[in-house]
Amino acid sequence: MTKDDMALVRDYAAGQSEQAFETLVARYLNLVYSAAMRQVRDPHLAEEVTQAVFIILARKAGTLGPATILPSWLHRAACFTAADALKSRRRRTQREQEAYMQSPLNEPENETWSQIAPLLDTAIAGLNEKDRHAIVLRFFQDKSLQDIGAALGASDDAAKMRVNRALEKLRQFFVKRGIASTTETISRAISANSVQPAPAVLAKSIAALALAKGTAGSSSTLTLVKGALKLMAWTNTKTAIVTGAVMLLVGGGGAAIYATHQNSPKGTGIPVEMRIKWMVGKKYLLHMELNQSATVKPPNHSQPAEQELKWTQDFNVSVLKELQNGGRELELEFTQEAIDFSKGGHAISSFDSAQSSTVDAHNPFAILGAMVGARFEYFTDADGKVQTVAGVNELTDHIAAVGTREQQEVFKEMFSGDDFKNWLSLGDWLPNRAVSAGQSWSVKKDVANAIGVLTVDIKFTFKSWEQHGGRKCAHIEQTGDSSSKSVSKASGMAVKIDQGKISGEFWYDPELGMVVDGNNNEDLILKITTRTQTLTKQTKNRSRITLMEVP
Repeated sequence: MTKDDMALVRDYAAGQSEQAFETLVARYLNLVYSAAMRQVRDPHLAEEVTQAVFIILARKAGTLGPATILPSWLHRAACFTAADALKSRRRRTQREQEAYMQSPLNEPENETWSQIAPLLDTAIAGLNEKDRHAIVLRFFQDKSLQDIGAALGASDDAAKMRVNRALEKLRQFFVKRGIASTTETISRAISANSVQPAPAVLAKSIAALALAKGTAGSSSTLTLVKGALKLMAWTNTKTAIVTGAVMLLVGGGGAAIYATHQNSPKGTGIPVEMRIKWMVGKKYLLHMELNQSATVKPPNHSQPAEQELKWTQDFNVSVLKELQNGGRELELEFTQEAIDFSKGGHAISSFDSAQSSTVDAHNPFAILGAMVGARFEYFTDADGKVQTVAGVNELTDHIAAVGTREQQEVFKEMFSGDDFKNWLSLGDWLPNRAVSAGQSWSVKKDVANAIGVLTVDIKFTFKSWEQHGGRKCAHIEQTGDSSSKSVSKASGMAVKIDQGKISGEFWYDPELGMVVDGNNNEDLILKITTRTQTLTKQTKNRSRITLMEVP
């Protein structure tokens, strides 16, 4: 079954076979149309959603792996497309929706179905990948347990157990939403009602549109295709967002444990006291850039996906006054944000506040524009270590007021836990004592961010004195490891560092009392578990923070 589906997909992708594609449309038209109807509750809009899904299939046919279970993939695409359609049709009145639900053509056959139908596709989308495959094959395709087992690479008994477990998960989903039923009743309701015939003329129009890859479609259908493809790309972008800021933790907060190596050389030259010394009345202009290249190996795909993320940021730090404890009150202001994300060499999303600071609702990364002009107050101790930060709640409230749901997710996943504290926590990595060239020290600390709590263990070595950027600086090299101490699932995915290696260097100017330039490299192997699949991601992060000017 699956092999037959993918053979047709390959025939179409390789030779644009009309017959192969028309066979796929005939085979899965009712499945897609029924899923669309349950979600949009409008026959005309359901037809548009169905057309868009098959156009998406035509466009992405060449990217589907040989082990793809096509009916499950189409169902998921229908969910994405319907979600985008509903987003653009929110002006539709409640009266119209109620009129549809009461129409004789679509009247549910039983009470259970009328309750679960509007929620069914959302519930299925929340299952893990194999459970989702099992439900779609069993109830939308009426496949036997033997067929399901063959598709999943399992025995008949294992397939039966998976279907039963998936039904129980659906039952629990419905119970949490006030719908009490049994797995047997749910099973009968889905089997009897989940697939309904699509309009007879739809198959021909869909095949013609899809074979042209949508070029002859209506503007509304093409808008749906574009929106759904963005949502599908967004699920991939999230993994880059969640993991992309990991490198910035090396400037981060948390409790640090310092140790001087017993086998360190005695050191040469005049010792220099290494601590951060913010000068009252000064403004520091800094530039940060992060470049990430990643290879993601999704299940059921023969070829890995290549991703690239580039993020640059400018910010100012003004030293307002000295505190009674010898520390400083600082004000940080973000002045510029730019980010680019691409996959397989193709641009997916980008934003540059220098070109536009407007928060474009259609661009998830545009929420970074809301940060430009935002100001935080930092309070440090005498060693330059950040103790508290004020202003984060105000920015978070502003993001909630101006951003879409996806944009708010971007913000939460890029900036959470200790992330804002990290920006000015340079003092956490210095020994805060006199060090001579040749000596080294270690810092081990736990840092919280969107993916959980990470343990970073780094050895720093004062290599030599160097002229750097016109300043006489201590050249420091670093090597170490990063690992996951605990994993957070708040973002909807669990990201665990299976292996993390850190290296880099920075330059400290003792006269200025400041790190003036720093490069940080991290090579990671990540295990990313979502509700539907587990991915392996090999990531190379290269970050740099540079002091541009102290006017």
